[in-house]
Amino acid sequence: MIPGFRTCRLTSSRLAWLIMVAGLGAVAGTGELRAQQLRTLSDSRRVTNEDRIEVTVRYGIGRLSVRRGPAGLLYRTRMRFDERIATPTAEYEDGRLEVALEIEDEPGEGYDEAPEEMPSIDLELPPDIPMDLELLFIGGEAEVDLTGMPVERLALNIGASDTELRISSVNSERIDSARINVGVADFEAHGLGNLNAGHVSVKAGLGLVTLGLEGDWPEDAQLSIKMGLGGLRIFIPESLGVRVRHEGSFLASIDADGFAKRRDVYTSHNWNRAGRRLEVDLSATLGSVEFVWIS
Repeated sequence: MIPGFRTCRLTSSRLAWLIMVAGLGAVAGTGELRAQQLRTLSDSRRVTNEDRIEVTVRYGIGRLSVRRGPAGLLYRTRMRFDERIATPTAEYEDGRLEVALEIEDEPGEGYDEAPEEMPSIDLELPPDIPMDLELLFIGGEAEVDLTGMPVERLALNIGASDTELRISSVNSERIDSARINVGVADFEAHGLGNLNAGHVSVKAGLGLVTLGLEGDWPEDAQLSIKMGLGGLRIFIPESLGVRVRHEGSFLASIDADGFAKRRDVYTSHNWNRAGRRLEVDLSATLGSVEFVWIS
């Protein structure tokens, strides 16, 4: 959480879990839902001669953690799952890593109970191998910490979830374009200035989106935001100049303290003297947009 800012959670992660458990109960008929132990599967691999890798993470419903691992380790994963309803995958070949935990459409004959705790994936990735990272996450709770990971391409596709993205130090690799797609979710990003991306695209359907622009900003950049129904808060460091071009419905309210408005363009008062500048293309349909300055 950004200090001083309290969010109103939509509890989308719990909603997704309850929907899955309720669905399994319906399939079970009159069977009683009872606590079920989850199985644990661990896998890891050391670095050999890799100079870059492609990482794809596909996950159904549960808890997801992605972070930096120790030097010399290509990846390490730990999965907790109910083997009757989920299929785990951890495969590596020729520079391509796929990690997945997918829920089956039907749990099978005789299924009459669901796990008490949510399934989970904990994934550690190398601190010294440049990577393309693609994450597809249907629902639950996710923490993605890219601090210390050399990311060359980033694509996050998030369904019904509470998700936090964090970058606490400057990415050593430059990203031409980073894509973040959010469905029905609460999404927070902290340290987008450390992502080292020329362009960041954020698309959100329904929920609360928080974008923290703190970080070192190695160069000027562009940010595209397309919001459906919900709230958007953007935290801006005082050293960053921001110009926003807004296209959208008159039903979307904008609180832009510290900006000068001319038609549909909002220009921060520090634009001419700022060391780094960010051009923002904003499209908002229904909801609220708030810009908050931070020191």
